[in-house]
Amino acid sequence: MGHYIKHKKNYWERKIFNEDSKFDNEILKHENINIGKARNLFKKYVELVCLEMSYYCNRACSYCPVAIYERSDKNLEIDNELLLTIINSLKMLNYDGRVSLNLFNEPLASKNFLNRVKMLSENLPKAILSCNSNGDYIKNIKTFNELEKSGLKEILITLHPAKNTSWTRHYAEKSIKRFAKKIDHDLSGDELEKLKFSFMIDNLYVEVVCTNWDDAGNSRGGVMKHLIPEKVRVNPCEKPIREFVISYDGSVQLCCHSYQNKEIDNSISKIDKNDADSIFKIYTNKVLTDARKDLFSYSKKSGICETCNHYENNIRTGLDFFLTDEDKKKREKILKHI
Repeated sequence: MGHYIKHKKNYWERKIFNEDSKFDNEILKHENINIGKARNLFKKYVELVCLEMSYYCNRACSYCPVAIYERSDKNLEIDNELLLTIINSLKMLNYDGRVSLNLFNEPLASKNFLNRVKMLSENLPKAILSCNSNGDYIKNIKTFNELEKSGLKEILITLHPAKNTSWTRHYAEKSIKRFAKKIDHDLSGDELEKLKFSFMIDNLYVEVVCTNWDDAGNSRGGVMKHLIPEKVRVNPCEKPIREFVISYDGSVQLCCHSYQNKEIDNSISKIDKNDADSIFKIYTNKVLTDARKDLFSYSKKSGICETCNHYENNIRTGLDFFLTDEDKKKREKILKHI
């Protein structure tokens, strides 16, 4: 989704290689910096905060770790004190980037979702609040009206096949027709062909898609075996610089593809709900800094990044800035000073 925030250049060109904005070596080289500097680095480089406020997902899609490792606890949600601490931290920066209110959960399954979106909207009026949903909890068009009133700005509805059912074009067309009918949307022939449509409800941008994620999905750090690419990842990745990812339990993940549940812990740190500067300290800690340095260069990756296919298929994504001599030289120049 990009209705409210659109960039003409990719993140690397805007934030890292921009000659008008000096690159901060502390992003790749860990140093003991003061909290003011840590806040400034977060404000300058983070464009997306992923905030998973609840645990439960009612689906078990074949391309998602939830199909293998459960997310069945309907009562498990982010601690309210922790949520307030995170809000106050971002409020301190007058944060104006995107806040994505989901990870591996179904956000609309939470009875507290609307109230918490309202809380975020009131305290972070410049932030773009968004979420992904499977659409199962959209009763009719009135649900979107309620979401809009709460302060949500964008929602992506991704329609999925039933459990143990593979994606087919026929199934996708039936799904998108069914959903369009539920919300009284007059589906055009072009929209049906593209399996995609969008519309506005006052300030809320709604996009509905029925993508074949068994083909276009991510391996989620190697959990989804059928989506692991044939080669070990070599390309750079901007995610640990650009994103700050918070799971339902307050743990911080390397990126949004890192899966966390009651049995699996891939976290790199945990937010201290008694410290409003906790997220800035974590963003500039040694674990994240070292990971960013490794992901900055063209080199074989390790850990969950080794089998990640984020931006690996440049033909599909249309991103052709990787694997060019110019890009390599820019990276080598920065790394010489690290």
